[in-house]
Amino acid sequence: MQKVCVWVAVMALAASCAPAALADENSSGLYAGASVGVADVRADGYANVDYYGFDQTHAAWKIFTGIRPMDPLGLEAEFIDFGNPSTGSAYSYSRASSDAKAGALFVVGYLPMPLPLLDAFAKVGVARLDQNTTVDYPTACAAGHGCAQYFGVLKQDVWTTAVAYGGGVQAKFGPLAVRAEYERISGNSGQPDIISVGGSWTF
Repeated sequence: MQKVCVWVAVMALAASCAPAALADENSSGLYAGASVGVADVRADGYANVDYYGFDQTHAAWKIFTGIRPMDPLGLEAEFIDFGNPSTGSAYSYSRASSDAKAGALFVVGYLPMPLPLLDAFAKVGVARLDQNTTVDYPTACAAGHGCAQYFGVLKQDVWTTAVAYGGGVQAKFGPLAVRAEYERISGNSGQPDIISVGGSWTF
């Protein structure tokens, strides 16, 4: 809920700061951009090892390019780095980390808005997610002794093709657009999501 509130606040700020004089109604064409934000990375566990409960946030970024051949419809391709969060405790184990990246292709639909300087959009497509998870676990402890040495390492590198979806708003300053958006990959390997703010340039 906190992430959603931040996302809504950023969208409202972008809308309020965009002067109408800089709006460009003809926003069709090829564009490219980048965004930074916060991702939520989850790990679903191994077939024979239960470390369910890994759910961590991390700084994230993405780059994207797209084309909008007509006002209500476009195509967008992007690469997302969800970050490499880690935790000191994942269920009954001592350390865990997960590194998630994805390439995605979206169909983007732009919703009609009463103000020409604003776009609201929704997107759906397919993503190729690469998630590499590592779990370290300690040695067995003798009575009265601490466990300071990590010796067991479990690794899982999963490639998943899954549905991706999202949405957001953007404010247009001529060829420059400032956007805030939410995206999620709905796969069977953690379903990472990202809230981001960034900009694009239409050529």
